Amino acid sequence: MDSNLEGVYWNIGENEYNVQISFPKEKEDFIISRFQDWMFIGEGDDPKQKRKIVIFRKKFLNNQELQNTIQEIKNNTILLKEVS
Repeated sequence: MDSNLEGVYWNIGENEYNVQISFPKEKEDFIISRFQDWMFIGEGDDPKQKRKIVIFRKKFLNNQELQNTIQEIKNNTILLKEVS
């Protein structure tokens, strides 16, 4: 797992989730390609850490689909934690 790629996800209601990812700017193409089927919500920069932050949103049919997606993201080297 690449410790430079980290994020959190949270439920916003009705099986819809936001994912916020923080990463070095040179990893932007990888992150954008990984979340192509998610809706882009926003972005920001952390100039002290030289990192970019992006937020994506997606609605899932059920909790199992969410869990499968989260596991796939983790398998793709992104450290991801749920927050409430």
